[in-house]
Amino acid sequence: METLTFRQPRLVALILLVLVSAGLSSFLSLGRQEDPTITNIFAVVTTSFPGADPARVEALVTSEIEEELRAISEVNIITSVSRTGVSVVSVELLETLDEATIEQVWSEARDAVEDARRDFPAGVQPPEFNAEGISAYSAVISVTADHDDVPITLAHAHAEALADRLRSIPSTRAVDLFGEPEEEVLVTVDQVQAAALGLTPAEISARIAAADGKVQAGRLLGGQSDLTINISGEIDALDRLSRIVLRESDTGAVVTVTDVAEVTRGARDPAAELAIANGRPAVLIGILAQDGVQIDRWMEFVRSELAEGQASVPQGISETLLFDQSTYT
Repeated sequence: METLTFRQPRLVALILLVLVSAGLSSFLSLGRQEDPTITNIFAVVTTSFPGADPARVEALVTSEIEEELRAISEVNIITSVSRTGVSVVSVELLETLDEATIEQVWSEARDAVEDARRDFPAGVQPPEFNAEGISAYSAVISVTADHDDVPITLAHAHAEALADRLRSIPSTRAVDLFGEPEEEVLVTVDQVQAAALGLTPAEISARIAAADGKVQAGRLLGGQSDLTINISGEIDALDRLSRIVLRESDTGAVVTVTDVAEVTRGARDPAAELAIANGRPAVLIGILAQDGVQIDRWMEFVRSELAEGQASVPQGISETLLFDQSTYT
């Protein structure tokens, strides 16, 4: 080598230059992320069956899903829980499977769940198959209502629009929202007017439920009463709910909901899920980058998207980057 260095210095310099360039190129393209990628062998299948008791959920939904999944030889353990209105089936694969086989098995499992769905009775919602596994969000953004008079629904609408823009960023795997407000319809009964017409809150709730079926749509408030309203068909407009007939006399005179109550739509109270950022109500956006991505470069796109969208942020709403994984890599 020493002789070659003296005889062919240019060749040696060229070889060294190629080696350094290859090493530098490999280093610059190397994936950088805080958390290691973990191959997932667990999945959860969640299916809603509104109005069904645990026994019906078990017999008509859970058992059907379990039967189809047991036909897959790579499935190791299946456990399930059947509760009122919901079936949860947990699946664990064999630990000896390689990554490529695992992806193939999850595809077969999704097909098996779809096969089971064909035997579901009417009213069962499409199953949700989640095999995402354990992943840490690469960035977390809060969309906050700055003042008490700013509705959280406004923050939610802006968060949804921002999430759609973030999904278009290259190498983005998933964007999830947390603390989303649920809407509900409130029927607030005028106790005096209802009593004058011989109606109680319970009777009004029953009439509304009978108008359309068995899916929880909201609550009826009246004095000491706070009753859940269940309907099967979606009430697509408040005026439709207001026109539901509560009583009809022999002469043809009718009493409708609007005659004895005020019908409004708003955020569910108390909320089923809350997110608080810097002491204020918020909607959180979790962004997950694809495996092996260079987080520092990927975050440049996220910051750029936030900066470019500042002009469209509504008054009274704030965006804050709460977590940036690139600062740890």
